[in-house]
Amino acid sequence: MRSYLEEMDLETIKQRFDAFWEREIHGRPLVSITAPRERQKKRDFPVPRCFEERWTNGEYILKTIELYFENTLFLGDAIPFYWPNLGPDSFTAFLGADLVFKSEETSWGKPFVEDLSRYDPVLREDNKWWRIMNDLLETICEAAKGNFLVGIPDIHYGGDSLAAGAGAQRLIRHLFTKPEEVKRLIRKLTDLCRIVFDRYYQIISRAQKGSITWIPAYSRGRYTFLQDDYSGLVSPKMFKEFFMEEQETLSKYLDNSIFHLDGPKALRNLDLLLKIDSLDGIQWVPGVERPRVSQWINVCSKVLNVGKCLQVFCQPDEVEFLLSKLQHKGLFLCTQCRTEREAYSLLKMVERYR
Repeated sequence: MRSYLEEMDLETIKQRFDAFWEREIHGRPLVSITAPRERQKKRDFPVPRCFEERWTNGEYILKTIELYFENTLFLGDAIPFYWPNLGPDSFTAFLGADLVFKSEETSWGKPFVEDLSRYDPVLREDNKWWRIMNDLLETICEAAKGNFLVGIPDIHYGGDSLAAGAGAQRLIRHLFTKPEEVKRLIRKLTDLCRIVFDRYYQIISRAQKGSITWIPAYSRGRYTFLQDDYSGLVSPKMFKEFFMEEQETLSKYLDNSIFHLDGPKALRNLDLLLKIDSLDGIQWVPGVERPRVSQWINVCSKVLNVGKCLQVFCQPDEVEFLLSKLQHKGLFLCTQCRTEREAYSLLKMVERYR
């Protein structure tokens, strides 16, 4: 595999991300732009019939990575990277759940916890999915050296992990009937999250300096995204009681962190998240009813005005509007254009904001 990093001014991009984390600007606003290349290469390698193998076969995955890089234009602050992943419930699978793969994009874990009082989550080195994830990460990192960056894999800890392990409905009942057990387990899962992150970071550090995730901000230090989608179902009072401590603990543990705030229901907890000093920023995902970020200027401004970073995925035709309405310090916009021509035109517009 050839180097895709040599095709860009990676050090300048890193300097812009340095400024982003400090809520400053280096040269111009931080904007990631990707687009499909005009000349698309077609897949000329066999596809495994089994969905599980498509997720876990290192050789097949490396071929799909290379095909994606060859067919994608990276402009602005877009960095060629790959995010190894077994799905949102992989962390829970390391603790005992079994994974089900329904397509190349969809997987989930089967609930396996019936009684929280008897659940003592332990990460075992001989766990099938933990071994697969480590082997896959090693394989990808070996190919990545000097060619592309490797993202920290998904770690759905805390409430999301409990919901995956015990079932969402059962966890709702336990919040009322077994609150101390829930808190005990969330603390234990937070500790395990740090252990998993450390292993991922250790392996990835052999191939590159710094961190990136599916929220594609680059950090020279230890960075991953934080989230608890399940907590969007509860009131701010219950969020503070059950789920806020884990965000504080992990954001203090990391050098940089962005909380993935998914949908309007999760907005009820935004004020509490903004009070966490160690949390760098928020990723706002609008949801399906009002999907355009430009419809949520008030939310975006609120995050930026309190001194937090903000990352959003937006449509190309929203970029100029957002740059005209929002402060640029701490702002990171990501967009995907339909054509190379549209992408170059958009970058030219962004450059005017130097």
